[in-house]
Amino acid sequence: MSEIKELEQYAMEHGVPIIQDEGLELLKQKIIEYDCHSFLEIGTAIGRTALVIANLVDPMRVVTIERDPQMIEQARSHFQDHANIQLIEGDALEVPLPKGPFDCIFIDAAKAQYIRFFTKFCPLLSENGIIVSDNMNFHGLVDHPELTHNRNTKALVRKIRGYREFLMALSDYETKLYDQGDGIAITKRKKGKS
Repeated sequence: MSEIKELEQYAMEHGVPIIQDEGLELLKQKIIEYDCHSFLEIGTAIGRTALVIANLVDPMRVVTIERDPQMIEQARSHFQDHANIQLIEGDALEVPLPKGPFDCIFIDAAKAQYIRFFTKFCPLLSENGIIVSDNMNFHGLVDHPELTHNRNTKALVRKIRGYREFLMALSDYETKLYDQGDGIAITKRKKGKS
């Protein structure tokens, strides 16, 4: 069993949130389409996405940020043989900005903080780069909030819907939503804006 398959198995058995396969395929496709050679990930979890992207194109620089000590320990052990992956430990909203620019910024951490993550890290986006946000549909609940009766989930769904509206209202960026996986937003600068 490959290292990636083992990580996927572990994630499934232990309830670790990782990007769905369809979403990961779209992410890989966009990284190749936009000729990305640097990748900043907000939310490492056990390191599956970082490992997949680190091996996607050559050269590829990966910087990934995680705050959960258990996840950090797991990810660090998976990154040992990958010199092109840098793991930053800490809350993404509190750590110093890593050295940019990045061709792809991937937001897949605390969903309630997506607007703050975008605002903090978008200055690191390279001129033709993309910002990819996962969980835009949140299991279909963003378009059908009436299906949830849990107060915390309702609040989270409102935050995700607010983030989608925030992306669509940005004057310097354009965003396209995809239904692959749990919903993916691809955001890039409008031509002539930097």
